[in-house]
Amino acid sequence: MKQPKHLALFLAGTLAFGGFTPAYVSASTTVDVTAPSAPTVSAPLHTSTELVISGEVGAKAEIVINGKTYVRTVLESGSATFKMSPQSVGKVIDVRLVDASGNASDVTRVIVAEDASARPSAPVVKSVTNSSRVLTVLGEPGQSLVLTLGSSTYSGKFDANGTYRRAISLQKVGTPITAQAKSNKGAQSDLVKTKVVTDRYAPKPGRVSPAVTTTSTSVIGKAEPYATALVTVGTKTYSAPVMSTGKFVVKIPKQKIGQKMSLVIRDGAGNKSARATITVQHAFYNNFHRINAEGMPLILHKEVFWSDGSTRYDQTFVPFFLGEKSKAGLHFLLSSYAEDGEPLYFEKLRVRVGKATYEENILPEDAGYIEYDDGTLEETYLVKSNPKLITFLKQHVRPENRIVVTIEGEEYELEFALSGAEKRAFIQTLQYAGY
Repeated sequence: MKQPKHLALFLAGTLAFGGFTPAYVSASTTVDVTAPSAPTVSAPLHTSTELVISGEVGAKAEIVINGKTYVRTVLESGSATFKMSPQSVGKVIDVRLVDASGNASDVTRVIVAEDASARPSAPVVKSVTNSSRVLTVLGEPGQSLVLTLGSSTYSGKFDANGTYRRAISLQKVGTPITAQAKSNKGAQSDLVKTKVVTDRYAPKPGRVSPAVTTTSTSVIGKAEPYATALVTVGTKTYSAPVMSTGKFVVKIPKQKIGQKMSLVIRDGAGNKSARATITVQHAFYNNFHRINAEGMPLILHKEVFWSDGSTRYDQTFVPFFLGEKSKAGLHFLLSSYAEDGEPLYFEKLRVRVGKATYEENILPEDAGYIEYDDGTLEETYLVKSNPKLITFLKQHVRPENRIVVTIEGEEYELEFALSGAEKRAFIQTLQYAGY
C-alpha cells in the first residue's frame, strides 16, 4: 500500500538514524478530522448576565464579544455557562466549538435583543404651543432621547433632574412631535406622539425693576421668556424681545417725573397681557429701601441702611423718611453701638464743618436703648427736621467737606467723621425730599 507522504518521511528517518526496520505497521491508527456540530446558544437579552452554550462534551467553546475571545469547556452535562455583563441591544456574539483535535465547528451567531420587561418609561412631552420657544421633555436622568419636531430630528440626554430642553422657533399649530427614550443598553421606551397646540392664554403682566426714573434710558423688567415687551409713551411704542431668562430691556428716551407709560407683554401667538402702568419717579428713587418696621413705613438710603432697616455703620448720623417721602417725613437718626454693652448716655449732638457748627441738646428720656443677644447695646436718638438743621446741612454738606459728628455723653465724648456714603445719603435724601 502506498504510504502518505508524511508517514513515508517518518519511516525513512527511522531507518536512516535509528536502525529500526519495522516488520509491521498497523493500519488501525486514525486521525480525527470531523468537526463538532455548531453549538446551540441561549438567546441573550440586554439584561442577561450569562450565556448557556450546548454542544459536544469536552469541546472548547470560543465566545467572541467586542473583539475579545473567551473560552469555556463543555461539561459532561453537555453545556457550558459563560458569565458576562449585560450587553447593548444589537450587540453581536459569535460562538464556535473546537474539539481536542483542533477541529472547529461552524459559528453560531446570536444578537442581543431587548428585554421587554425592562424597557425605559415613556418620556413626558410638556405642552408645546404656537408661541413656545422652548420644548421640554421629562424622563429618567442620564437616558438618551430621540425627538422629532416636524421634519427635524434631535438627539440628546436627560440631565440629572430628568429634564431635556431645546430652544425652538415658532411652530404652526398641528406640527407633529414624537419622543422616545433609550437606555444606555439600547432598550427603547414606547414612542410618545403629540402635536403643537394653539396658545389661548395671555402672558402675565410684566414686572418692572428697577423703577423708571428721570435718568432712565430703558425700562427693565421680567416677563414670559421669548415674548415681546411693548412700552407705550404717549403715542409712541417701543419694543424689545424678552430673553430666555425672562429679562427684557426696552430702550426709551428720558422722561419727566410723573410721566405715565404702559407696559404690555405679547407672546408669539399674539396674546397680550393686561396693561401695566408705569410712573416715572425721582432720579434717586432706586437709591432707597422701602420697608415696614412694626407697622411704620420707612424709606431708607441704601448706602447707609441694610434692607432690614439696620444701620451699616457702628456710629452714624443719617437722614431717613418716616412714612411718605416728604419734607414733613424727613428725620435724622443718631446711632451708636457699644460692644461692651455700656451706654454713652447721650447729652448733646454736635455737627461741625470747619468753623460752622450745629448743636442740639438731648434729654435723657429722648434717647433709646436696644440690647442684643450678643451683649451689644445700640443707643439712638431721633432728630426731627427743623429749619436750622436743614439750612446748615444744605449749606455745608458737600462730598469734599470733612464733616465731624460729636456725641457728648454723661462720662465721655464720642467723635467720628461722616463717610462718603453718609454724605451722599444726606445730599440725595434732601433733594429727594424736595429741598
